[in-house]
Amino acid sequence: MTAPITKDQLAFSLGNLSYIDASYDEQPTAQPAAQTHSVFAWLRQWRQRRLVMAELALMSDRELADIGLSRSDLSRVFDPAFAADHVRGRDYIAY
Repeated sequence: MTAPITKDQLAFSLGNLSYIDASYDEQPTAQPAAQTHSVFAWLRQWRQRRLVMAELALMSDRELADIGLSRSDLSRVFDPAFAADHVRGRDYIAY
């Protein structure tokens, strides 16, 4: 069983297949500025938290009780779970 087969009929190509898409070769231009901005924003927030913590530490136990905190709560003031537990309810009445 012999059939005339040319070399072109046996060859095949995968084309431009790649596991890396075209965006891999592009260099990000805005990312370093965004990273710098986020670092500065984080530093600004950290500084603000430290100032608030210092001010809370200067308050007396009576003043802390007036705002619903105790001295042991100060280390957890910025913890999201702690803040969620101390959210004012709908029925809260300020005097």
